[in-house]
Amino acid sequence: MSRKLFLYIAIVLLSSCASVERYNQQISKAHSPEELCQDVDYAYKKLKKLHPDLYWYISKDEMDEKIKSLKGKLREPLTTKEFYRLFAPVIAGIKQGHLSVHAPLERQVKRERKVKGKRESPFNSLSFYTTKNKLFVKKVFRGDSTLIPGSEVVSVEDEKVSDLLGYFKTLHTSDGYNKTFIPEFVGSRFGFFYSNTHAQKDSILLHLRLRDSMYSKHLYVSFDKMNTSSKIDTADVVKKKLSKLERKIAKETQKKIRKKNYKYGYNKKTKDYNRNFNFLESEVTTPIGYMNIRSFTNGGYKDFYKESFAKIDSANCKNLIIDLRGNLGGRLVEIDDLYSYLSDREYVFIEKSKMTGRLSFLHPFFHTKSWPTKTVATMLSPLLGIYQMFKVKKENGEAYFKFKQSKLKKPKSNAFTSKVYVLINGESFSASSILSTHLKATKRATFVGEETGGAYNGTVAGIYAKVELPNSKINMRVGLMKINAPYTIEPDGYGIKPDILIKRTAKGQGEDEALKWILKDIKKEI
Repeated sequence: MSRKLFLYIAIVLLSSCASVERYNQQISKAHSPEELCQDVDYAYKKLKKLHPDLYWYISKDEMDEKIKSLKGKLREPLTTKEFYRLFAPVIAGIKQGHLSVHAPLERQVKRERKVKGKRESPFNSLSFYTTKNKLFVKKVFRGDSTLIPGSEVVSVEDEKVSDLLGYFKTLHTSDGYNKTFIPEFVGSRFGFFYSNTHAQKDSILLHLRLRDSMYSKHLYVSFDKMNTSSKIDTADVVKKKLSKLERKIAKETQKKIRKKNYKYGYNKKTKDYNRNFNFLESEVTTPIGYMNIRSFTNGGYKDFYKESFAKIDSANCKNLIIDLRGNLGGRLVEIDDLYSYLSDREYVFIEKSKMTGRLSFLHPFFHTKSWPTKTVATMLSPLLGIYQMFKVKKENGEAYFKFKQSKLKKPKSNAFTSKVYVLINGESFSASSILSTHLKATKRATFVGEETGGAYNGTVAGIYAKVELPNSKINMRVGLMKINAPYTIEPDGYGIKPDILIKRTAKGQGEDEALKWILKDIKKEI
């Protein structure tokens, strides 16, 4: 019996290795012009089938011409990455920021993943920001401790960063005609764009400048099970048998840590929290609340907002600052919950969401490579069918999904009704922009900073379909729902504009001029 089991495991491992090898060959080989044209046609067909407002910022004739022009350029065989460089700018031309294109990476065999863990990009060890087409190191999470935050990255290998940034800006887009999103996004996601356009390597050489000195550093690939910076050398640990009381205390401590991490949304990579609240120290006698929300994802937001606004209420706080800079969005339910503490009237948070068909939202479940997901979806298809009958309605030939956030709601009983300031920039996107639209339209806040990257009039997001092109294996992420607040402005295609425009200076991570302006304004009003 054990021999049969061994043979079965060996066969599974060998077939898995063969499958991974075939996939890696597929994405590295040169594809014929005919195969690449098939991929272009497949992608456009899927976009027309799934995307609820494909021609929002581009006409059908313009899009047809872009597709025709792209196919006309496919005269020679190209690898997947070479094709990506031509394909991505065409999709970016649709001008919808949630519609993204990803070049596939080489896969690991199961044996390697089991031993080493998931391979991580060399760029995962640090973060970047941009100012005036220059790239700077923002934070170092692990690795070389001599790599200094604030250093300017002048070149990567033998390519100038200024050239790379200019090129990367053609591969993605904001919503509409916004100009603030892409420079910020390309900087913070520099490693992502580099990986999409360059061969996978075990190390990457950065050439950096700090003040007047130049230095060079390698970034090395790592594996999540072999990241020694987060491991403890068991040889240096003295084993100690804990008493019953000590075990109980240790258990309670871990429980408190898990509860805190859940409430504030702990980010394992950056080792900080998505949600933060404190009272700022200032010359003003009344407390100034400062809520920094880095992302509307991860963790138990309800407890955080309940706790924070209880503190605000108890402290008789008269000024609240909400920092949405760098917040790329997240959950609709979370921003609705936050807004219920800020609104001074009854409200409908979002309109019903347009879709291409009544079953569109089920597409990700039935077109996934995960057999367990697909199996469960098939088993539950009768219930899902009944669910969509209630949630998706046809109006004038169009399908609309109705969220619970589309109903009339009342603010929280302890909603904050005093002065609100909101800090925004180009990377205030998606859910951040939907929240900002409400606060701007109802005149509930003073906005300071730069125009948001997300559009005032809404976006296409919600649920996403992952579409893999059959030959190149390039992935498209397609939003299935048109989501917008019940407010619009003209002209369309722009973000929420600040009441007080303060651009980030070349100092980048230096003194926070936008926050400084708010504190001065609060002091002036008292």
